[in-house]
Amino acid sequence: MQRRAILSLFIGVVILVAAGTAVYVFVQRARADDYGAVLALCPGPDLYGYTCESGTAFAYIDATNDTQLYALDGTTTIPLPFPFTFYGTTYTEVTAVTNGNLQFNNANPAYVNQCLVDGRPAKGMGDLIAPYWHDLDLRLSGFLETELVGEEPNRILVIEWDDVPFFENPDDKVTFEVQLFEGSNDIVFLYEDVTTFTGNNGSSATIGLQSEDHGIALQFGCNQPVIADATRLRFPHPDPANAAVDSLDTAVTLTIPQSNTSLRGDTAVLPQQLALYGRAALPELRQRWLNQSPPVMSAWEEVDLLGNGRNQLILTRYSTPQNSQVTELVVLQMAADGTANVLFQQYLSDRSRPVSRLKIVETADLTQDNLPDVLLHDDVNGNLFVLTAVSGELQLLPIPGQCEGNLGVVDVDGDGRLEIARDGCGANGRVITVWDGTQFSAARNP
Repeated sequence: MQRRAILSLFIGVVILVAAGTAVYVFVQRARADDYGAVLALCPGPDLYGYTCESGTAFAYIDATNDTQLYALDGTTTIPLPFPFTFYGTTYTEVTAVTNGNLQFNNANPAYVNQCLVDGRPAKGMGDLIAPYWHDLDLRLSGFLETELVGEEPNRILVIEWDDVPFFENPDDKVTFEVQLFEGSNDIVFLYEDVTTFTGNNGSSATIGLQSEDHGIALQFGCNQPVIADATRLRFPHPDPANAAVDSLDTAVTLTIPQSNTSLRGDTAVLPQQLALYGRAALPELRQRWLNQSPPVMSAWEEVDLLGNGRNQLILTRYSTPQNSQVTELVVLQMAADGTANVLFQQYLSDRSRPVSRLKIVETADLTQDNLPDVLLHDDVNGNLFVLTAVSGELQLLPIPGQCEGNLGVVDVDGDGRLEIARDGCGANGRVITVWDGTQFSAARNP
């Protein structure tokens, strides 16, 4: 049940006139009942007073200042050039998320979008501005950019997601932005290009505003094709806003099922398939991934990396060099009851170092801790990694340099410790890489 506080209060203002007569002027404050629902659909209003209307009068502004957030599920803090009030709180900075949203005093990079009016606001997302909350991927292309235009006290801060690919289909890219207005505290969503090959137009995105703390939300769309190229939406800050939101008991307890969110896309089925069929599921999955477009190759090996007497399943996946965003490393632990727990997952490519054909080349104790480590090699780009356990946690350590020649694990100097030897390392020729107790370093060229 939700409870609204009725504020039918009157203020008595005493005005002294020349004749000495006191005249009382009664001013009625806004009541909570004058506002909308706690969880509202556009056009609103919601309980705070936000509404949603056409923003066709507003022009798209091309942002040019690159935040250099080249990540999957990444966040960056953007200082606000002017104080900005949102759901009754004034902020001086905002967190921009690769997955198409802004958050205040919160930095949740969740890629699975939630509806904002599904029993309560989206859980864990805090005070949220969501122009296009979707699983977006800035690792290899696209930009998150900012721009400040206008003159004080009427400036506009622009935050733009420019030509950003979908994670599940990198050929589908979207361009949109949020404009925050100084003084008025208005918010405008502008969509430059949101028509994709799959005709998305918001059909897998959440669009709207919320304050999780107050339990209030205003939603324009959730997994519905409600926007098109050149769509403009304005959310004017209410005047006056409902100042009573802090005293309202609006929170609704909602139990949201917890799920394994460390795997997405093709590999999301792994725990379930392994629980049902055990290791026999892997050959069938490998064939399924090979037959899709683009084709994905996979290989696996079982190694006791943690020294717990049970092997961990190490899975590598990669596609063609043109689709290096697929390259992935997953480690799972099979439990006695047949369930598979994800211990580690990482996509390896970024725009500074694409990783294409990742393969397990050797298992050996490279860190001198009496536990096996796994050496992985990308034989297209020459990238090298070591998967190792550090204090019981799995880490993937990149090996410096890129080499094109032979690769081997040998005790070069006969001291009983294994080193990594590589040929074809540019001007350095052969490079010997050693573990110094904290990291791998190319210490010497024999």
